[in-house]
Amino acid sequence: MNKDLWSGVLFAGLGALVAFVLIPVGVDEPRRIKYAALAPSYYPGLVAFAMIVLGATVAGRSLLTPRPEARPTEMRPDATRRTTLIFGLLLAYSLTVSWLGFVLASTCALGGALWLAGERRPTVMLPIALILPLLLYFFFLKVAKVPIPLGVLAPLLQGI
Repeated sequence: MNKDLWSGVLFAGLGALVAFVLIPVGVDEPRRIKYAALAPSYYPGLVAFAMIVLGATVAGRSLLTPRPEARPTEMRPDATRRTTLIFGLLLAYSLTVSWLGFVLASTCALGGALWLAGERRPTVMLPIALILPLLLYFFFLKVAKVPIPLGVLAPLLQGI
């Protein structure tokens, strides 16, 4: 069984389900939208389209790439623990984002995710964990005009 082929087909199918069924049924669109990027279905549609393209790419490459006879099927010894910790991190993020605010909660979650992924260099972790949430905050605030929860950093970020 070609796992890459079926994974790609499943991923592309999930993207198609989101794009052509879930978004049209579940997202209420206003009649007139000045900018397409402000439409409620724009970003979910973009993610669904990316899922379709990536899934098709994985499936296509699996058909074009010769398969080795046997692949090692061993899991990392700590895979279950790391997966559980990532889900716990996502749960903690979802529970604290309204209180801590997007920037602070995302900084902590991203730093934790980088640590769980095996990154240990502070010169890599700190800039990514600090700059990426700030860039996303300013994008959503200034470009997309989407309000973002500020949380405990509200006094610092409101004037910017």
